[in-house]
Amino acid sequence: MSLDIEKLTTANPLLHGEGLIAICGAAKAIGLRDAELLGELLNDRASVFTHAERWLGWYVSDLDEVERDYDGSYIVGSIRDKGENIPVSGIFRFAESIVALSGLIERGMTEASVFAHGDRAGFFLDEVADVPLSACLVQKSAVERCRKRVATGVSPGLKKAAVALPKPFGEGVVISDAITVKHGHKRFSELFALYRNHRKWGEDQSRRMTTEAGLFIELMDDPQLGSIEVETIHEYARRLKAMPTDIYQSRRRFKVESLHDLIEIAEREGLARKNDDTVRGHVGRIAEILNYADKKGMMHANPASGFKREWGVTKKARPQDARDVLSYDELAAIFSQRWFVEGAGRFHHSGATHWRPHYYWLPLLALTTGGRLNELAQLYLDDVVQPEQDGAVWYLDFNLSQPDKADIDDNDVQSDKSLKTVNALRVVPLHDVIVRAGFPEYVIALRKAGHVRLFPELKRDDTKGYGKPAGSWFNERFLGNKLEIERNGKKTFHSLRHNFATALERLELTERLCAQLMGHERGRTQTATRYAKDRDAVEMKSIIDRLAFPCLLDLGKFDASAGMRAVKHALRLKKANGREKPTMRAQGV
Repeated sequence: MSLDIEKLTTANPLLHGEGLIAICGAAKAIGLRDAELLGELLNDRASVFTHAERWLGWYVSDLDEVERDYDGSYIVGSIRDKGENIPVSGIFRFAESIVALSGLIERGMTEASVFAHGDRAGFFLDEVADVPLSACLVQKSAVERCRKRVATGVSPGLKKAAVALPKPFGEGVVISDAITVKHGHKRFSELFALYRNHRKWGEDQSRRMTTEAGLFIELMDDPQLGSIEVETIHEYARRLKAMPTDIYQSRRRFKVESLHDLIEIAEREGLARKNDDTVRGHVGRIAEILNYADKKGMMHANPASGFKREWGVTKKARPQDARDVLSYDELAAIFSQRWFVEGAGRFHHSGATHWRPHYYWLPLLALTTGGRLNELAQLYLDDVVQPEQDGAVWYLDFNLSQPDKADIDDNDVQSDKSLKTVNALRVVPLHDVIVRAGFPEYVIALRKAGHVRLFPELKRDDTKGYGKPAGSWFNERFLGNKLEIERNGKKTFHSLRHNFATALERLELTERLCAQLMGHERGRTQTATRYAKDRDAVEMKSIIDRLAFPCLLDLGKFDASAGMRAVKHALRLKKANGREKPTMRAQGV
């Protein structure tokens, strides 16, 4: 490779001072080819800029205020909430400069839609733009650093020299690069400590993430950042898959601390193991931490990004196979229970009862709205809405809002909610069968009694939220013990959501509408995710009412008075026992 040694070893006045310079012009000024300079800039993770001329899109004053999804992508709804839809002109920085440099090396242009402006602001283009190398700028100081580094390795007496340039992503590994030299020896535990210090977590989230990091640290022997590769993540997933479902209880039961010993015990004793969804969840949390390292220039890339666990060499899991739908006979067995037919459970003459209102409402709501267990269990009464206007309908509002704590006097009300992803923010109208079953009347009765939650009888678990006690009842005591459905992880409360999804599919709706009702990402294109608006509850009411559920033909109307008595009894037991829920078994209700 021919180099202009004189230009390389001589400071160029074009690079003096602050400011920007075109990459093509900078390469010529220091005697390198464009691709050679781009390689050096990539090695330095240098920032890349371009000039905007009346670009159309959304301008936000603080990028940090825009919410992100789990994969690090910006949330369209949050962009609209925080931004202003205006044309802009001026100098903007690529939000993902490494991606931009890689594209420029490989194709001479790069695709981008997100740009930074100044220290905190940013801009989101209406459409992804192709930006050519000729329109890209870089800081003069960054070019000068590259020139000095390359010149240092060139003998003044030589007219030709070989310069070791980093290769583009996908073509090889950079040897002794600056990132690996500076951060490669650091341990994952050091990365997590740094990551935790930069997060504004509540106590629960901090405990949860510390536990997740601890799993990775112990199972993978706290690896160095430079050694964490895609193979590392797959090996971590393999070891997780060999772990018992409940690590804490298994440790107590077998009196062991080592996770590696626990894997051997799980194999020997034939314990139930973590399923694929759970494994993906664990890896997803590690991906969040590694994504931070990638963004901060401590790793070349996030090896856990987009992880999908395979079932074997050739057979891969289909998303639809993760849970089974409940069969017609199984649904009939569930909804033929006494409390569904009569609208209430049995009470002792003293007023005591094993029955709880969520035994009736949670399965019904899951089947007819597709709500996830925790989404339903954590609902406030304010999330059950009937706007005061003509043609209004009752609907559930799945959101992250919560009432003012000053207005709350129930001990069990916590100041938080959680949703699986921001795409889960949605409204779902109530099926006529739910309205006829007396759901509005029960909501009104709870409000009159001064409650703020739809299910005040449920205790909140620090890790799994309000859904944990309800899930334990439904999956283990009801499906397992009472109905004797095999507990192999295939048929659970979540299966009701799959039944809802299957019923939607039978209506042959558009993919975007199904995604909205299910709380999934609304399409894959910019038009679908950025511009198309969600339908409101009134628009979707007729669609929901088209869903047919033969298993509910004999459903009895809920006895709101009995429901309030059951809640009162449950809360009395809470107070007497000094905890959130009684230990009474839910048999014979």
